[in-house]
Formats: sequence, C-alpha cells, structure tokens
Amino acid sequence: MPYDAILLDMDGLMIDTEQLCAQAWRDAASELGTRIGEDTLHQLVGLSHQHCLRHLQQHPELSTHMPALAQLNRQYYHQQLQHGDIPLKPGITALLDWLRQQAIPRAVGTATEGQLAQLKLQRSGLAPYFQHVVSASDVANSKPAPDIYLAAAARLQVAPQRCIVLEDSVHGASAALAANMRVIIVPDIVQPPASMAKQALAVCEDLFAARELLQQMRGA
Repeated sequence: MPYDAILLDMDGLMIDTEQLCAQAWRDAASELGTRIGEDTLHQLVGLSHQHCLRHLQQHPELSTHMPALAQLNRQYYHQQLQHGDIPLKPGITALLDWLRQQAIPRAVGTATEGQLAQLKLQRSGLAPYFQHVVSASDVANSKPAPDIYLAAAARLQVAPQRCIVLEDSVHGASAALAANMRVIIVPDIVQPPASMAKQALAVCEDLFAARELLQQMRGA
C-alpha cells in the first residue's frame, strides 16, 4: 500500500547517540562504585529518560544509587551533546534529501525530552529537514505507547495507516505498530526478535537499504 508520510525516530536511527547515552550510564555508575550490565543497557534503548529510571530502579544493586545515578548520567550526557561530536548515522542525509525532493511529509517522533531533542537536531544539522518534532515532553505516554507517533501523524494531517515509521529499537517499533502504522526497522545496538521482525514491513541493515525500499514503494 502506498504511503503519504514518513515518521523517523532520532537516537540510534538518524544520529549515533545511543552509544553516547550508554557510555554516560556506564560512567555515572562507575563514579558511584557500581556498574550497569550490558544486557540492562540494551533494555534501555529507545526508552525515555523517565522510563530508563523506572527500569533501573528495579535492580536492587542500583536502586539505592538512583538520585545520584540519574544526576550524573544527565551531567555526562549533556556535556557530550553540548561540546562533543554528534555523529550522523550513515545514509541519513541522503534519505532526508530524497524525502525533501519528493515533497514527502516527514516528522520526528522521539522518546527524548523536548529541549534535548531540539539540541540534538540543531547540533547535528538535521533540524532544517523537519517542520514537526514530537517528543516525550509532548505526550502523556512515551514509547512503547503509540502516543508519540499518533501525535506526529496528527500534526502532518495524515492517517496513521498511511504513515511509515523508521525505527531502530524494539520499543520504538512497538510504538509504531500500536499506532497502526507500518514500520521499517534499521537496528542499531539491538537486533529485533523474530516475532518483531515478522510484524515489520522490513528489517534493513542500514538507511541506504531503507531508502531503496521507500523509493521502490514510491515508484521513484
């Protein structure tokens, strides 16, 4: 079925920040004399900061450190975002250029908080590609709930079933499917389970492959 709009996740899909976020959690835990396992870090991919805190709170070895852990994580992460490099994911510029040339409506749907999302888009140079950015600050429930993507579709005035979502995480893909949208998964840190892959329109190895699929569907 044709599509009328493309909705894109941000972290891990367009910009390579999931690794930066994971390292900020590692550094914060290390400063407090504890550690966060890699499996636990993988489970945080695609979640809002508040959802991450709730998830970490369930681990007894971390729960007593939570206020300080949260504060240190924000400190390390914001320092990197404000002063360090924010690398783009390969193929994102070519994809966004093609979407703009084809005049295909597009919006960002991110579990990141509003001000931080705008900072990332501005510093990465991607902000001019989008008229609409829906963040965790704009909805009652963040991913994996469908609210973010439903709000993005509403701002574009496009029916959910006419939207295709590009996502890297399982939580994000779940949000897209719950919104009755088709999803193309471009995995970053974590590969989707087989059950999720079957529900996706496609699982692409990179954004170049995702762009080719979208072009084929468009007949362009």
